[in-house]
Amino acid sequence: MAVEHFPTARRYSVADIQVSREAVAAKPKVIANIIKKAKRPLLITGGQLLKDEKLVEIARKFAEKGIQIAATAGSSKVLIEKGVKPVCKTYTLHQITQFLLDDEFKGFDGKGKYDVVIFLGFIPYYLSRMLSALKHFSDVTTIAIEEFYHPHANFSFTNLTKDKEMYYSMLEEVLKEYG
Repeated sequence: MAVEHFPTARRYSVADIQVSREAVAAKPKVIANIIKKAKRPLLITGGQLLKDEKLVEIARKFAEKGIQIAATAGSSKVLIEKGVKPVCKTYTLHQITQFLLDDEFKGFDGKGKYDVVIFLGFIPYYLSRMLSALKHFSDVTTIAIEEFYHPHANFSFTNLTKDKEMYYSMLEEVLKEYG
C-alpha cells in the first residue's frame, strides 16, 4: 500500500536549529530512486534495532537486496541472528563517521568510497551530530530513514513519531520501490 499523505516536515528537537540548509523531507519513492542510482550505498544500523524487531526485518531486507550494512555496537547481534553478515560490526557511529570523512577510506570491503549512506535505528540527538559532520565535511549523500526528521541529513523522512504504522509502511515502500 502506497502512502499518499505525508505529515509536514518538523524538527524532532526544536533546539536543533543550527542548520544552514535543511534536509529535503522525501517520500519513499524519492529515497528509493536515490539509492537505486547510488554506485556504493551503505546502510548503517543503530541500537534501536535491539528494541524494534520491525527495524531488524527492514535492515535484513536491505541486505537481501545487496546493500552493505555497517552494524554499530549491539545492532550487529540481532542482524547476525537473522543471517545478515555486516561489513563491519564493532565500530560505533562516531568511528564510522570518521571513516566516511576520510578521503582515503576505501570502504569496509576495500572497493571504494560510499556515495550514499542510509541511517536506520539511531537516537536522534546522537545521529544529528554525525549527520552535521558529514554534511559540512564530506560529499557523501546522507539519508535518514528514521521516525524523526533529521535536518542535517540531505534527505530525511518527516517526523513520524505520532504514527509508527505510517513509519513502517514508508520503510516497506522504500524497499518495494527500490526493487
